[in-house]
Amino acid sequence: VCLQLLLAARIPWVDRTIGHDKALAEHSRLGKWAFIGLGVHAVLLLVSYAMNDVVTVVTEAVQLWSFADFRLAVVGLAVLAVVGVTCIREVRRRTDHDVWWLIHLGTYVAVLASLPHMFSMSGVLGPETWQHWFWIGMLGVTFFSLLMWRGFLPLFSTLEHRLVVTAVDRPSPDVVNITMTGRRIAELGAEAGQFFHWRFIAPKLWWHQHPFSISAMPQRDQLRVTARNLGPGTARLMNVKLGTRVAIAGPYGIFSDQARTQEGLVLVGFGIGIAPIRAILEETPVTRGLATVILRASHERELYLVDEVADLCRRRGARLVTLVGHRAESIDGRQQWVPQSAAGNSLRDFAPYVAHSDVFVCGPQAAADLVVADALAAGTPPDSIHNERFAW
Repeated sequence: VCLQLLLAARIPWVDRTIGHDKALAEHSRLGKWAFIGLGVHAVLLLVSYAMNDVVTVVTEAVQLWSFADFRLAVVGLAVLAVVGVTCIREVRRRTDHDVWWLIHLGTYVAVLASLPHMFSMSGVLGPETWQHWFWIGMLGVTFFSLLMWRGFLPLFSTLEHRLVVTAVDRPSPDVVNITMTGRRIAELGAEAGQFFHWRFIAPKLWWHQHPFSISAMPQRDQLRVTARNLGPGTARLMNVKLGTRVAIAGPYGIFSDQARTQEGLVLVGFGIGIAPIRAILEETPVTRGLATVILRASHERELYLVDEVADLCRRRGARLVTLVGHRAESIDGRQQWVPQSAAGNSLRDFAPYVAHSDVFVCGPQAAADLVVADALAAGTPPDSIHNERFAW
């Protein structure tokens, strides 16, 4: 559980090494095993205590219930069970993100509730043992990391940079560009393609935290994001007012120029995933003749920021390909990410140099996975394929 919390603590070294998305994926994977381990721990100890006292398991449970620390541990396990249920894919899919996030905060309650019994009921963690000090150290590092990088650092960044909404425009009915101006933005060290957690301090908006990517190269005193109306939280952003103050946490992720390994460049954006692709195109070095930008959408109206991307492609010498339409039927049992009009085509057809290029892809995960598989099949090294996963 401590390792889970550390992976989710947004520690800069972890973020730069494996990426925020991979850290959270590992956090989720560990959750199942942590809960199973805690359940086995509870059952085996209860049975062994009962055998030692030569009583039934029920009698032993009643006797242990008289200890306040034991009751707290049971409450902690019950809270973790509720959190675990909400992490099941089908349950998570049917749960509003903000509700899911509030329930997920119960993990902290569960950990805190379980701490007393670890030290009061365990001889292994007695005050004279090395294990006692090891666990105090482990817990101390974990809580310090959470407080520092999820609490104090975002607070200090917000107070220091004082971001305020200074421009709002609607490139399409369901999308909004929000430009924010602040102090000493360069000190944030943000790169095009990275993302922040944004909280707009206004009625009905302040309690929603949004993980939006930067959609334009950071300026000396400005940052811009592009948001699509995908639910109650983002719907209210469509009419965010000028002068609204913004709280920030970040920047996060390695979906940026810092991940480049090759001279060639292939950028693939699906729908609103075009936003970080547009930002990377603006900032990263481009070699004329070795850069292709592919914008993919089901409908023309979902080619967000296409005019901006087209202008950047003209100025920077990149080829622009727009692919519109529903996904083509599978061929030979393999799913395709291209539309029916381009059925049978692969990344190599649009960018013959893809094997010697960095491939950046952003969009719905199922579609992005198909592009990643296509890049691998074309010979692109795995280290040159960059896909930030935003699924929660």
